[in-house]
Amino acid sequence: MAHTDLQHVTLIGCGLIGTSIALALNSAGVDVSLDDMDPEAVARARELGAGSVLLPDSPPADLVVIATAPHAVVDVLYEAQACGRGRAYTDVAPGKRRIWEEAQMRGCDLWGYLPGRPLVPKPADMPADPSADHFAGRPWLLFPYPLVEPDALDAVDRLITLCRGRRTDMSLEAEPVA
Repeated sequence: MAHTDLQHVTLIGCGLIGTSIALALNSAGVDVSLDDMDPEAVARARELGAGSVLLPDSPPADLVVIATAPHAVVDVLYEAQACGRGRAYTDVAPGKRRIWEEAQMRGCDLWGYLPGRPLVPKPADMPADPSADHFAGRPWLLFPYPLVEPDALDAVDRLITLCRGRRTDMSLEAEPVA
């Protein structure tokens, strides 16, 4: 597999998980553009050093990471693809089978989209603040399928490596319950 050097990542969703991903990427030298429906969430992520604000005329990113609530993933994916935000797309929400089925029905480009999900502690056991080390040594589930573009698979694999997670491939049907 060819090595993809992630130079620019767009991260949509600046909560604990999204900001932790952005901090890990930024600390690895990746240029990260941040977006969220809540401008205060973007401001907090910027204050922590997670990246800069996504501009309307930003060029397509090597990878777009969707770190929103599960119910919003498909809408955000569809809109990001329609705007040409990136060359490859992933998300980090649980409930992959439902998200996949909704993305198919919505008409999302599934060849450039690779569902993923880092396994994190239960909310009561999670740190209160975002951290670049949040995923270090933790399993990160990937749900590759036969038609996924190799470049998308490589980009998401590189994301996991830069976040210091442990990649674990599985089928959508085998996803553990959140």
